[in-house]
Amino acid sequence: MSSTTERKLAAIMFTDIVGFSKMMGNDENLTLSLLEKHDNICNNYFTKYKGELIKKLGDGNFVKFDSSLEAVECAIALQDYFKEYNKSVDASNSIQLRIGIHIGDVVKKDGDIFSDSVNATSRITAFAEKGGICISPEAYRAIQGQKDIHVASIGEYQLKNIVGDWNLHRVFSNKKDFQEWSEKTYKAKKEQERKSKLYKIAFITSIVSLLL
Repeated sequence: MSSTTERKLAAIMFTDIVGFSKMMGNDENLTLSLLEKHDNICNNYFTKYKGELIKKLGDGNFVKFDSSLEAVECAIALQDYFKEYNKSVDASNSIQLRIGIHIGDVVKKDGDIFSDSVNATSRITAFAEKGGICISPEAYRAIQGQKDIHVASIGEYQLKNIVGDWNLHRVFSNKKDFQEWSEKTYKAKKEQERKSKLYKIAFITSIVSLLL
């Protein structure tokens, strides 16, 4: 039987559970029950936002969306759900996700997907904070202008075995989280600038003292 091959532009999502290996080491039975709960919840959201689960990756998911907006909206909804879920359970029963999203050309063959875009997405996911969403510059451009989605650049990074520098972005669940992060980042930047200025003054003073 001949295989079918299809090439198209798609939004790719990777998810993984933070600290899964440690959780397994601490309590395997509990962790496996949490994984089952996680799978059921994720599958419901993937269906709701028209995502196609390509494959399970242990504690993670590899999902394809035709729309970048639906991929990002799905990621936000998932993180909001688990944020509320974690408030209602003991820390040992909490589920923390990282989510990465990228958009690019993919080749679909026999139900699986192949491309550099898939590899890039897996690397991007590692830059997401616990309970966070990290997206590529391509994914950001695709949703830019959506007033209800709050996004901020977290800087340029190199992805392992991927060419070039990547200006990665963080997606926030709501405006309040975005504003709090922006204020915290601004204060940290100002403090760093202040320390740098003091260092320069101290350095110049020491040079002048040596010359005198």
